[in-house]
Amino acid sequence: VNLSTLSTNHVAQDYEVLTGTLASNVQISIADGATVVLNGANINANGTWTTGNYAGLTCKGNATIILTGGTSYPNTIKGFDNSYPGIYVPSGNTLTILGTNNDFLTVSSNGFGAGIGGGNGISCGNIVIKGGNINATGGTNAAGIGGGGGNSVVCGDIAITGGIIEATGGSGAVGIGCGVGVDNNSSCGKITFTNTV
Repeated sequence: VNLSTLSTNHVAQDYEVLTGTLASNVQISIADGATVVLNGANINANGTWTTGNYAGLTCKGNATIILTGGTSYPNTIKGFDNSYPGIYVPSGNTLTILGTNNDFLTVSSNGFGAGIGGGNGISCGNIVIKGGNINATGGTNAAGIGGGGGNSVVCGDIAITGGIIEATGGSGAVGIGCGVGVDNNSSCGKITFTNTV
C-alpha cells in the first residue's frame, strides 16, 4: 500500500506492506490481530496535520509491526492531534515490534502523547520490542515509550528484548515508563530489558 495514494482512512490488514509518504490528512490504523510491514513508511513525518483526532498509527487491538527498508527506506511516524502518541497501543492489548538493527523507525508525538504508547489522559496497553533501530520521543510530560501526560494514565508492561533503542521523554518525563500528571498518580506495569538491547 503506497501511502501517497490514499485519500480516505485506511485500516491495514494482515501482512500489508506500508510504504511511501502519506499525502492526505487521513487516519492509518492496523486491524486487530494483524501483522503489518513498514518499508519506508512516512506518516505525518513533518507534523503537517494537527486536526485529525488520532495518532500517527493506531492499533485497533493486538498488532505486530515488522520494520524493514534498511538505511535506504527508514520509517517515520508522528502523531496528528496533539493529545495522541505517534503509535497508539490501546489498553488491554499488545503491540510487538520486530526488525534488525539496520531497520529504522523514528516516532514521536505532536504535542503531549508518547512516542509509542498512550496519549494525554489516554492509557495504553503492553509494548514488546524484539528488534529494530528505534528513536522514540515523547511530547510534553510524556514518555518516549510508555505513558502520555495527564493524571491517572496507566501504561501496561514494557518488554525490550532486542534492538537499538533511543527513548527520550518530554519535559518531566522518563524515556521509558509512565508520563507525568499534576497529581503524579500515573503508573506503568513491569519494565523488562535483556542484555541483547
